[in-house]
Amino acid sequence: MPTATRAEPGGAAPAAVARRSRRRGLAERLQRPVSADSVAVFRIVFGLVVAIGSVRFLAKGWVDSLYLAPDHHLTYAGFGWVEPLPAPLMHLHVAGLALLGLAIAAGFHHRMAAGLFTLGFAYTELIDATLYLNHYWYVTLVGVLLTVLPVHHRWSLDARSGRVAPSPTVPVAVVWVLRAQLAVVYLFAGLAKLNPDWLLHAQPLRLWFVDRSDLPLVGPLLGLTATAYVASWAGALFDLTIVGWLSWSRSRPAAYGAAIGFHAITGILFPIGVFPLVMITGTLVYFSPDWPSRCRPAAASVGPVPAATHLRLGTPMLVALALFGAAQLALPLRHYAYPGNVRWTDEGYLFAWRVMLTEKVGHLEFEVTDPASGDVWLVSPDLVLTDWQTTQAAIRPDLVHSTAVLVADHYRADGLDVEVRATAWVSMNGGPARLLVDPAVDLASQPRTPAPDRWILPAP
Repeated sequence: MPTATRAEPGGAAPAAVARRSRRRGLAERLQRPVSADSVAVFRIVFGLVVAIGSVRFLAKGWVDSLYLAPDHHLTYAGFGWVEPLPAPLMHLHVAGLALLGLAIAAGFHHRMAAGLFTLGFAYTELIDATLYLNHYWYVTLVGVLLTVLPVHHRWSLDARSGRVAPSPTVPVAVVWVLRAQLAVVYLFAGLAKLNPDWLLHAQPLRLWFVDRSDLPLVGPLLGLTATAYVASWAGALFDLTIVGWLSWSRSRPAAYGAAIGFHAITGILFPIGVFPLVMITGTLVYFSPDWPSRCRPAAASVGPVPAATHLRLGTPMLVALALFGAAQLALPLRHYAYPGNVRWTDEGYLFAWRVMLTEKVGHLEFEVTDPASGDVWLVSPDLVLTDWQTTQAAIRPDLVHSTAVLVADHYRADGLDVEVRATAWVSMNGGPARLLVDPAVDLASQPRTPAPDRWILPAP
């Protein structure tokens, strides 16, 4: 005979009661108050770094050369409407990002400053897809988190002025979320390195190190093949294990020292902007939440805080953060939905923390056909692109496609309904040059969709 299950008062079965109890237990653990010191420091250093980055962008003249000088921009699918502001508004926009960074650091109208910065920064990155960098994507994501998380109730002008209630604590979930965002970067950067080129052939580091073998002192060492192999394996091991070492209190100081050394060396050898500084300062959040106060022995310790003054995250916020985290795990894995080698096709390559993984060199030329007259002629990408845009367009299939559309638009403006085919020869990680896209396909007639592009030729 079937066995009846005794219901708890109110009709709830024991299993359901246990599940609800576990959920309540997890929710309470996420709300556990910890010192707000470390997240306040995270906010401050993030604001200062992005302000420095914006000032650097202005000082180097990149607003003019990258945003204003090109006649056309290669945009992301669905964002063709994004265009740079005219001068001097574009300069003022980047200067505004610097000021918003300072406002984030100071905690001055923090949520508004962080939200405006994130929107403004994302806008600049959407102007041209050739400008994509992993650390720009990281800055955008952290901007979103700082907009919604309560990181401005400690050591901020908002707390000092009474715009928000001062609080020496935050829910531990705030610390975990910021740590998790860094963990995603490290973990997927390490997993991406588990490929034959990186581990068995030390590529592309062998190519890059040889190019830097004329540096003083370290140049002869960089010229050795063994150095590239050691660096390749060490880089993979660092990315795959550093989060674990940072999470263990006994190894944390040494791990942080290793992180400083790793990012400092990469910053010296490679032109990757403020990314090393972003990672070095951000990784401080792995230390105990009260580490800043421990570094100030003269400061008064934080006493017990009445429960009513503890900050809490609402259920909708916890759900939103869980969805945000799920998206962070899904984006780097989406390349499995596409056929072929992601390092060749670039389908699913962006927004996936594939950091400094591939060296491609290419040559791109277009064959333009006027079906009405039968005339055929060759066109260089510089008809519509600058030199630096052409360098990127020649090695990425999506940008080859976008450039072909621009070439077609150029002639259609003169009344010619043309077909545009591409001959793109690409060498990856020092290998022989091979055709990247099918030269028989009229790319100007191909749609831009999330589906795999069948005109991309297989990887070598």
